[in-house]
Amino acid sequence: MGIGATPFHLLPPAIQQSLHRYQAVSDLHDTEAVIRAAKELAHAEGGLDGVDSFNEYWLPLEAEVRRALGIPGPQPSDLPAFQQKSIMKNYFQKAGISPIPGQVAQSFTDVETFIEKYGYPVIVKPDKGVGAGGAVRIGDDTELKRFQQTFRPGHLLEKFITGTIQTFDGLTDWEGRVVFAASLEYSRGVAEVVSKDEDIFYFVQREIPPDLVSAGTAIVAAYGLKARFFHFEFIRAEGGKLYPLEVNMRPPGYPTLDLFNFAHDCNLYRGWAEMIQKGYAPPFPPPAYYACYIARKRHIGYAHSHEEILKRLSDRLILHAETIPLFRAAMGDEHYIIRTPNYEEMLELALFTQKRLIL
Repeated sequence: MGIGATPFHLLPPAIQQSLHRYQAVSDLHDTEAVIRAAKELAHAEGGLDGVDSFNEYWLPLEAEVRRALGIPGPQPSDLPAFQQKSIMKNYFQKAGISPIPGQVAQSFTDVETFIEKYGYPVIVKPDKGVGAGGAVRIGDDTELKRFQQTFRPGHLLEKFITGTIQTFDGLTDWEGRVVFAASLEYSRGVAEVVSKDEDIFYFVQREIPPDLVSAGTAIVAAYGLKARFFHFEFIRAEGGKLYPLEVNMRPPGYPTLDLFNFAHDCNLYRGWAEMIQKGYAPPFPPPAYYACYIARKRHIGYAHSHEEILKRLSDRLILHAETIPLFRAAMGDEHYIIRTPNYEEMLELALFTQKRLIL
């Protein structure tokens, strides 16, 4: 069953055919209207067992619907631990993992004191927010004075760590067991991609580093996650040490679940549905491929044309598409998705696609 702001007749046919019942509301931001729609569905079907959106933006709405209808799962009181990076650090410690040193700055004096203690560079980012949105790197006194002009209380200060972004992603069953796990690695940080208008590629690792499995599983247990997708972000410092960055209690964003499906030759959507319905998940095969998302931006001069790329990627290419406008700052104006069992080939194809034109 579904609730949405789109009239039923305007939904894509595949979605129409997948829905037993549907309630349209004029605006999903009208929480009371959504709750009324949920109650109507519950009355028609004899109750609701769960509610999910798979979307960070709608987590508060999900929680309000659960509270209003007495549905198990994350409630409004749980959301600060899901969405505030400062509180996440408490759960990292509960999991036995040392977080990056940080604190919430309530005054500019807090910023100066933090820098005196940890030195440059530091990163300042919204305590509540997704990924690297709104993050500012302060590397010297000049950048500190510039930041003072825009300072607002409530931002999180952290010691800046240089390294590689890796993730621990997966799905838990009703008992909180991790029944699917995967890991991504990024060519560069999303903050850098957005602030410098760069391109990015990222890929599904065929083998998850053991320390990443251990840390990710411990965080799942610390939060007590049940019957949920999750997406945890870490940074592996240049010396190899792993630091947790943040948790996201929903699937990784556009279009990463498809990358997992391509890498594992599985159907995570069906697997999730079977787990929700039956209480247990089907066995998921291990990854047979490196699945890689390669972005290109139109303002960047590339050495190879689209036609040359299609020829070079050949049968390794799964998909080429225009990126949805909402995601273009981080995910490129267009993207290519490839898969190959060989790491060196995956890397070579990604670098070929993004090779810059040198004049």
